Amino acid sequence: MKNYVYPADVKGIVDVTKPPYNCDNTGKTDCTKALRAAIDDIFKEYYDAFCATVKKLDAMPGKEAWIGFEIRRVNGKRCIVWPEKLPMSKIIYFPNGTYLVSDTISYSFEHFRNIFNNVPYLEMNCRLRLMGQSMEGVTIRLQDHCKGFEYGNDRPVISFMRGEASNIAMTNMIENLTIDIGRGNPGATGVVYFANNTGAARNLRILSGDDSLRGCVGVEICHDKASACIAENIEVIGFDYGFKVTPQTHFAFFEHIRAKGQKRAGFFVGDTIVSIRDFVSENSCPALRCVGFTGHTVCVDSRFSGTTQDDFAIRHEFGVLYAKNIQISGYSHSLSSYCSGIQDGDISEFSSHGKFHGLDHGKITTLDLPVEDTPDIPWENAEKWVSVNAFGAAGDGVQDDTAAIQAALSSGAKTIYFQPGAYLLSAPLTVPATVERINFMYCDLANTPEMKKREHTGIFQITGETDTPLVMEDLFAFEQLSGMNTLIDHASRRTLVLSDLHTQAVSMYFNSVEGGRVFMENVGCTLGGIPGTGGAGEAVEKERERQFCYSREIPCYHFKGQKVWARQMNPERSKHEVINDHSTLWVFGFKAEEEGTAFETINGGLTEVLGGTLCICYADRFPAIINRDSCVSVISSSVTYAKGKNWSRIVEEHRGAETCTLKKEEFPIRFMDVISIPLYKGDLRR
Repeated sequence: MKNYVYPADVKGIVDVTKPPYNCDNTGKTDCTKALRAAIDDIFKEYYDAFCATVKKLDAMPGKEAWIGFEIRRVNGKRCIVWPEKLPMSKIIYFPNGTYLVSDTISYSFEHFRNIFNNVPYLEMNCRLRLMGQSMEGVTIRLQDHCKGFEYGNDRPVISFMRGEASNIAMTNMIENLTIDIGRGNPGATGVVYFANNTGAARNLRILSGDDSLRGCVGVEICHDKASACIAENIEVIGFDYGFKVTPQTHFAFFEHIRAKGQKRAGFFVGDTIVSIRDFVSENSCPALRCVGFTGHTVCVDSRFSGTTQDDFAIRHEFGVLYAKNIQISGYSHSLSSYCSGIQDGDISEFSSHGKFHGLDHGKITTLDLPVEDTPDIPWENAEKWVSVNAFGAAGDGVQDDTAAIQAALSSGAKTIYFQPGAYLLSAPLTVPATVERINFMYCDLANTPEMKKREHTGIFQITGETDTPLVMEDLFAFEQLSGMNTLIDHASRRTLVLSDLHTQAVSMYFNSVEGGRVFMENVGCTLGGIPGTGGAGEAVEKERERQFCYSREIPCYHFKGQKVWARQMNPERSKHEVINDHSTLWVFGFKAEEEGTAFETINGGLTEVLGGTLCICYADRFPAIINRDSCVSVISSSVTYAKGKNWSRIVEEHRGAETCTLKKEEFPIRFMDVISIPLYKGDLRR
């Protein structure tokens, strides 16, 4: 059992067993009211900061007023997506024990929306983080025969969404715990999860305590605009559905999941883009059902064991399906597809809507790059952790904290952590080989005006050669970390693990030394910029770049001669969102946004993409995918909210002097102006 225990002095940890919440973790006393209060207190701080920003913007004269990239008034219309200053980031923490609840655990705000063009727009349910000490040791248990959880209700024990939609629900997390819906609650759902751009549900057990394993859904994603959600290492026992994902506009990714004892389906896919890997299902019902007209499902490297001879392992009723390396036993048939009929036996490869190539006329299949799991790095005893604040870092966004942070990094300690706050940086920081983990505790970072102007510079420079991997985790860097530089310069061959990192206004990664290994999980990068500026023309774009000191020419991620495994990456607003320069890049799920090229592979690089979305092309100046003398396979879909905001050139492939362009019209229509890429392959090796 892996215990996640933090240093006692961490201010961002809200221990629910301590005052003012005083939750009973013996399972004897109802904790519903106290847990709701803990969430409401966090959201109240956020809402107050938002209201302060609205007041400040309204006090600024004139029709044009700018506080930040997404905090502005243009032509008299307010657009306030975020508060100017984020309140202290917190984690709601459950020590080992059993927590009894009698109703849904969520926030209670009835009106909790940001402002877009003067209209209350989308929910501000971001930065909600629920973390248990251990999956095996923490149980949130619903009371038996609980009112409101009767048959037909589909009522969650934990919910991350009360409204209908959001697009700023960043870094919502639920980790390391068990949810037990108890007995006599057939209308109960374990967790309704929601996130945008970065967010994770991981290390979870969702159980029906009922003798007949009754319940509605184990893990459900059902609200509009859910995007870049990663769900991993989750086991669901019982319920009608183990996993159910239904919204149309965006996508979610699942890896290392288990489903057992369901009544209708192990995994149900509606109209969503979904990628599934290492899915083990033991059921008398279908392991996988794809029912959405606009759904796009990728399922690979999985095992479905049936206990009936009267059903199909996979029911492909509508939508696009790509399946590969699926072992199937115990079912009457393996696959029923509305496109191709019935199949039996293991599924080596199935593509419902064909395969597409450019200049390559050989066998069209995925690259089948070797897949490695993210290294499981031991969690050091919390007593040995060293904070940057112990070396004098203030984290107030005013004092220059560069020297203090560098002193902590150079102290010889293995684990460095930050207290919540905003840390002002004036120079790059060097991470020596002695550091094995940097836990930012979801703090914020800020650049000085001089630091913003430093080009081709990594804010954190990874140096020193060692066989021990470095973990960098749990960061939400807001608009003040902006400029011409990049969060990470990988300046050694050391293995690097990036987990739950989000930069809202600066690029994420490049390497100045080749030959390293990189593992990414739930990493999002928005490269500054004003949303939609690209569609306003080159002159407007250049003026905004000058005013706010950023460049869309900088790639969000630039891999040169590396081996990279990326699970849920979110690059946005760059003209070159991901560049693979003679690297090996395996991507399991992504969201790329705005008109820049999502994946540009050059100089013999290898890129394999297993699902994701090309989102909202404001202007049509670049192809979505470039394959220049390299090897590329991509499965994806596009997403847009209005007709005409899509890429016309999906793939541009170059072989020496030869060029081939695959246009939007050549691919299957998903809906409206939106297309699916069932499988594109261009392989230099043939």
